[in-house]
Amino acid sequence: MIICPAQPFDIFQIMNIERQSFIPKIQEKKRIFEKRLKIFPEGFLLLADCSDDVILKNKTALICGYLCAEKWDSLPDFANLDEKSEKLLKKRFSLSHNPALTHKTNGSILYVSSFALLKEYRGKGLGQKFFLNSLAALCASQPEIKKVVLLVNEDWKNARKIYEKIGFKESYTLKDFFPTIQRKEYSDGTIMEAAAEIFKAIDFSKNENAIEI
Repeated sequence: MIICPAQPFDIFQIMNIERQSFIPKIQEKKRIFEKRLKIFPEGFLLLADCSDDVILKNKTALICGYLCAEKWDSLPDFANLDEKSEKLLKKRFSLSHNPALTHKTNGSILYVSSFALLKEYRGKGLGQKFFLNSLAALCASQPEIKKVVLLVNEDWKNARKIYEKIGFKESYTLKDFFPTIQRKEYSDGTIMEAAAEIFKAIDFSKNENAIEI
């Protein structure tokens, strides 16, 4: 398994992961991924299975996971949000927001906009290791990053447990943010934050950080 930068020709496999991972109402559009890749290519990383069996079967490596991010220059004071500010915050975190309007080259906040794995690669500890390795690489290569932020659906209990385990803490709840499979029903989105130093301090000489299958 290797982590590598995404390329435009990887979009087909990325979209396959997206369709496997999320219900249609919250799947990102191909054009959004293409914009993210164009605007901040360093923030779009892939997990690739390069095992002999996979190469023999597919004639190439299999993209089994992706993480994409952008950099922001600030976040509001969550303790003092009024109704107007909350609406703007929801717009900023919206699933198909235009990264050209939010990404800041010298931003100190890394926003993880999406992260997913193919179904057959889940439940093996790969997700957490890929997530940790990717954030460590991004925070180390972008020294201006001081904080990492993500938004998790309240229904994604396992994902939230992973984020909490590695140091993320809840900052704010966006009420009725994510569409659900039930018509006219929504689930809350939880904004979580972690200090970039957590990921910069990861010791990759330890076996528990190795990505294997």
